[in-house]
Amino acid sequence: MLLLVLACAGGPEATEAQGYVDSLGPALVENGALAQRFLTEASRVKKKEIDGGQLAEVLAKELVPEATELSRTVSAIAPVEPRLATVHALLVHAWSERAAAYTALSAAWAAGDVAAWDAAMRQNTQAKLEEEQYFAQINGVLGEWDLSVVQYPAAP
Repeated sequence: MLLLVLACAGGPEATEAQGYVDSLGPALVENGALAQRFLTEASRVKKKEIDGGQLAEVLAKELVPEATELSRTVSAIAPVEPRLATVHALLVHAWSERAAAYTALSAAWAAGDVAAWDAAMRQNTQAKLEEEQYFAQINGVLGEWDLSVVQYPAAP
């Protein structure tokens, strides 16, 4: 009887949850690298190590394309298990908003529009908050199967 209960506790949901964690892994590593790159560039701006032209180039040529690609990657992951799907939608939204914020930052910088820059920074902050909510919620769901995801895992 105990074996039957244990077998049911695993089941297809546990298999899907493990598959979800596995499919998300590479994107989380890339996300960590992107977050670090953004923080590095922000620090360089604050220290006046780069000028506006250099920042605009980094935004347009590196950060926007990387954020956009991560948004596409996470959008392509489609869990079937309802709780995973509901919480995953938070990550899809957060990373889509981040890509939009980076695009808006690039455009604002190129236009010299301080108000647009500030709005894009608020959008980026909101996306970050949504991302934090996702990790708290997804780990609550995954905990049912003794699984979790790490927001910024080390590269393999």
